[in-house]
Amino acid sequence: MVVDNTKQDFIEKVSKKAGDYEEMSVNCAQGTIAALAEEFDFDGIEELIKSASFFPGIMLRGETCGAVTGGLMALGMALGREKLSDPSYKTPEAAEELLRRRTLVWNFCEEFKEKWGSTMCNCVRPAIMGRDYNTMIPEERVQFINDDGAKMCRQPPEFAARLIAEILLAEGIEPKR
Repeated sequence: MVVDNTKQDFIEKVSKKAGDYEEMSVNCAQGTIAALAEEFDFDGIEELIKSASFFPGIMLRGETCGAVTGGLMALGMALGREKLSDPSYKTPEAAEELLRRRTLVWNFCEEFKEKWGSTMCNCVRPAIMGRDYNTMIPEERVQFINDDGAKMCRQPPEFAARLIAEILLAEGIEPKR
């Protein structure tokens, strides 16, 4: 178990790593899931990173921020169901536990929204950078990079990773040793 005096250090380590990875990859979804997957020792890290390739702003369309989608992937890995269906899922206790876990995930999204005003990339980027960019247009992508977009956009993955690390630790999910 992570003790309180090192818990904050661990959370900050995960947060910084998510930002560093976003800045390196210019992919907030990959940065978020990579940091959490590494620090919580999820199976299939390479597959998780690969699967997040097209999640930033849901394929650069200004939709759900990749820090949210990468974060949801991490929460799913730690707290999600492993099967599509199972008789054990039909018990009242299982339904109650599913609702409890969904509430944790919903609260993550709400805290992210409270911080940035939205979970949508086309709202988060202006909050950070003063404007949005259509990075599917080559000139806009160049401008995003020239405006230090990779550095500025490290903030949402850092925030998301911090929230998720707190949730996972509170749920008794142990970091790798």
